[in-house]
Amino acid sequence: MTIKVQCECGARYSFEIEPQNGAMPFPVNCPACKADGTAAANEIIAQTLEAEQKTQPRLRMKAAAAPAVAAVAVPQAAPPARLASASIRKLEADARQMRRTGWIAAGICALVLMFVGACSWYTIVGSKPRLTFTMKLPESDFGWHAQFLEGGKILLADFGNAIVRDLHTQKDLWHASYAAKETEEFGSPQIYVDKQNIWICAGDRVVRLDQQSGEVKETIPIVGHLIGFTPTDSSILVVSATSPTRRVAMRIDLSSGEVASQSVEIPRAQQQEMPDVLPPNVQPTAGVLLAQATEDHKFNKPLDAVSSEFFSAGQNLVELRVRLLEPRVNWVKAIRPRGPSVLNGNTSTSTSTAAVAEEVFNDIKRDRTGGVKPVDESLYEVRLRRWRGEKPEEWKGQVTGVPAFFALQSVDLLTAGKSLTVFDKRNSKLFATQLSYPISERFGGEMGGPYGLPALERDGVLYFFDQGVLSALALPGGDVKWRLPSIGISRVQFDKDGMLYVDSTAASPEDIQYSEQIKFESTPPVILKVDPTSGKILWQVQNLGQQTFLTGKYLYTASAQQGGNGMVLGLAEAVNAPRPEGPEHYHIYRLDPASGEVLWTFFRKDAPDDEIFQKNWFVLRFGNDVQVWSYMDF
Repeated sequence: MTIKVQCECGARYSFEIEPQNGAMPFPVNCPACKADGTAAANEIIAQTLEAEQKTQPRLRMKAAAAPAVAAVAVPQAAPPARLASASIRKLEADARQMRRTGWIAAGICALVLMFVGACSWYTIVGSKPRLTFTMKLPESDFGWHAQFLEGGKILLADFGNAIVRDLHTQKDLWHASYAAKETEEFGSPQIYVDKQNIWICAGDRVVRLDQQSGEVKETIPIVGHLIGFTPTDSSILVVSATSPTRRVAMRIDLSSGEVASQSVEIPRAQQQEMPDVLPPNVQPTAGVLLAQATEDHKFNKPLDAVSSEFFSAGQNLVELRVRLLEPRVNWVKAIRPRGPSVLNGNTSTSTSTAAVAEEVFNDIKRDRTGGVKPVDESLYEVRLRRWRGEKPEEWKGQVTGVPAFFALQSVDLLTAGKSLTVFDKRNSKLFATQLSYPISERFGGEMGGPYGLPALERDGVLYFFDQGVLSALALPGGDVKWRLPSIGISRVQFDKDGMLYVDSTAASPEDIQYSEQIKFESTPPVILKVDPTSGKILWQVQNLGQQTFLTGKYLYTASAQQGGNGMVLGLAEAVNAPRPEGPEHYHIYRLDPASGEVLWTFFRKDAPDDEIFQKNWFVLRFGNDVQVWSYMDF
């Protein structure tokens, strides 16, 4: 039987077959497009057989059936060849599919290897700091100030020049020069940057520069001798002295640039001598007598009888006027009392050399100083004079211990000895509380020292720390939310997620009492991450930096330690000799804020004069040499 098929693709083809059971004995495909034509052929066979049944007698139909059965043997030999062809085509298709699968698998493997290689390179090389570029600055007698600006820029300024450099292009965007008088009191110039301007306090003047172009927009002369430069979010307070009893407070409005000056008369500074009497428990040994004779007021330093300091408290100008009412000095032991001597014991080769040396050096120092230190517990009269108009509003009170004033965002603090008094910005007393310890001496002075303030406030809570305890006090009433004991806290700050970071040490309360004790082994620094709502320590790490730097999602710590022979350093302290110079070891650690885990460590054999951080960049200044470091991060 001849079968003619027309494919859907338009191709026509025909072939001879003998149907089996009224259908194709094997499959058939279009020679042009390889489409399956078996169904179309079966339909043609069915139509042909139906037509033959209608035109031929039934008997003939049966007679014709016998040869048809016999004729079946002819096509039965053909299907194996055609079936083999189909199988070959199927095998070829399977082979192509396997090749495609192999290529896909090979591509995936290559991508995995590339990813693993990239991760390994990033972990070993890319994520570590690399020196991007260096700068050589002009010579400056009193040093340069370095500060990051927004948009990947850095500001470098001294008393006569200001430079802004783009970190990405490594080119200076502008260089401004201005004549100014250098002053030793503040070292490098004091600088404040707002959204549009750069304010530089350069000795005898305040210069306002345009942040984009470096143009000198305004020069404001400072009358008299510069005492303090205190910027806030809205204004800058500049205090100068024109005479021993006259101060000029100049307030510069940051939004308008307007300057308002106020002259204030203050009492003449006085000092009162303390009685030159040693405490009863200190024997006047020859060493003590010699020290008193050769060192002016070794124990009994003169105390300020009258003093006056000025502070910027937001929109207010505050004068802290202090008068000594009753001088009192309490002598406390600063070196541990003598105990069983190591030398009198059964010494052997295993006896610690350091323990013997510490004992000898502390005995030398105890004989030289008496092993005591003075604590000022004098009675002072304090006047807080706050200018909110033409005349000051005054709060007057008495405190025990040296007074100190600190201005925060919505409240101001007065500390003295172990007391803390909190005021609002209208000079009204909110509450007073007793502290476990006095605040550290590092927070004295009008400029707040290099460590800033012993407190900060956030969301209606005052976080205040003395030498041994960090307290969270609710404002305005002063209710205690929690307290966290930690000896040696130097700074607290918040990250972008509102978590509290504390720079502290692993010291004990005994270290506060015996602060003059000579120890060869230094106290390890400690960094703590604290939940500000509960005071719970989330994590803490030791010996991973003395100071924390937070910038965006990045957490850095840095430490600078002076090396040298411990015996030599201990002997120098014991005999009050100059500390011998030794190599400084400087480390930077990048920590994971979630866990405190070290991500990388940076080390140099010398410590920089200045260090600043911004995201994945940091800048180190060594005198007039500036190094800019960066690393890859995602």
